[in-house]
Amino acid sequence: MEKGYIRGPFGSALKRSELLQEGVPVYEQKNAIYNVRTFRYFVSKEKYEELKRFTVKPYDLLISCSGTVGRTSIITPKDPKGIISQALLILRPDVNIINPYYLYYFFQSKKGHNELINRSSGSVQVNIAKRNIIENISIDLPSISNQKKIVDFLSSLDNKINSNKNIIANLEEISQTLFKRWFVDFEFPDENGNPYKSSGGEMVDSELGEIPERWEVVKLKDIVYQKKDTFNPKKSNELKVLHFSLPAFDSSQNPVIDDVNAIKSNKWIIDENCILFSKMNPSTRRIWLTSNDGKYLNVASSEFVVLKSDNSYKNAFIYNICTSDKFSEFLNSNTTGSTNSRQRVKPDIAISYKLAFHNETSMLFSNKVEPYLEKIKVIRNENQKLAELRDTLLPKLMSGEIEIPDDIEVNEDELSI
Repeated sequence: MEKGYIRGPFGSALKRSELLQEGVPVYEQKNAIYNVRTFRYFVSKEKYEELKRFTVKPYDLLISCSGTVGRTSIITPKDPKGIISQALLILRPDVNIINPYYLYYFFQSKKGHNELINRSSGSVQVNIAKRNIIENISIDLPSISNQKKIVDFLSSLDNKINSNKNIIANLEEISQTLFKRWFVDFEFPDENGNPYKSSGGEMVDSELGEIPERWEVVKLKDIVYQKKDTFNPKKSNELKVLHFSLPAFDSSQNPVIDDVNAIKSNKWIIDENCILFSKMNPSTRRIWLTSNDGKYLNVASSEFVVLKSDNSYKNAFIYNICTSDKFSEFLNSNTTGSTNSRQRVKPDIAISYKLAFHNETSMLFSNKVEPYLEKIKVIRNENQKLAELRDTLLPKLMSGEIEIPDDIEVNEDELSI
């Protein structure tokens, strides 16, 4: 099935004391689970030479093989040179036999993912430890030309999803840039349409420093309230719920439909105009602009704090408070717990965050950015449907149940749903 199999270096080969803040990057499990290329740790050039056999190469597949098992990503030519951690393994496909992206999509399918899960072992720390359990996985393998057609079709869906993500990122950046200019730098338009502070607008002292005249210092809980309606799965008549969970946020920021009998703990009930932020490990920003689905009861992980506002316009302002650097810094400075997995900020402290506020200015801001946020909701919903379409077609294409005509051309601009 593959030309090479490499398991990440064990602890004796790569000690925590040898991890640096710069140098040659170390690919961790999140690179496979979330398909991201941000790096926390690096090694020196000398250590890299010692562990060079663990280097990733273009078109390698990274598979998480410990703890959260079976998540996969693929190394592209644009990804940096680096080594893998102990929690990953590398599959290096023989490109004369199998298209690396075809193999990637196979492991993205339910069948391929289950093949990995079913071959893992361990009662406490689940892992894939033996080489032959990977080598013995069987795959439906059409000709290289048909593999390419399947890959091209599925990639067109993924490319559209990624293009939409870039649009979302741009809209969020525009919104947050305006928020900072108005509510941090105080350069909102004055009565003549000029930037307030730099045009000589009157500033007064406050506990937060200088703020514009006629503004006030308020707490977050003064302008939005915390929603605490509880969903108990053991006492519910619901069969399925739309679940805003931490893994769903980290994966795609799209909630998932879960069977109620699979939910083991109480959740928060959410409805229209709710914003979620995670109280757990706030150094990883998890701010969720929710969109309510009337088909199911909407619930959120108890690790989220649920903020409820009066309307979508006010929500636009609240959302930008929560995504601001100052709010993030406040949460991080008020966490308790000694390790990342246990660090949390108490909700009562979080909603006591103080900011400079002026009602009319906040309404004017909301009028400007609310259309951006509504567009974000629409695009995220489109991405969710595209992902569902991809995941539905994937096994049928790979099994040959559906064939792609030779003359088909897919234009990403036509993939909007």
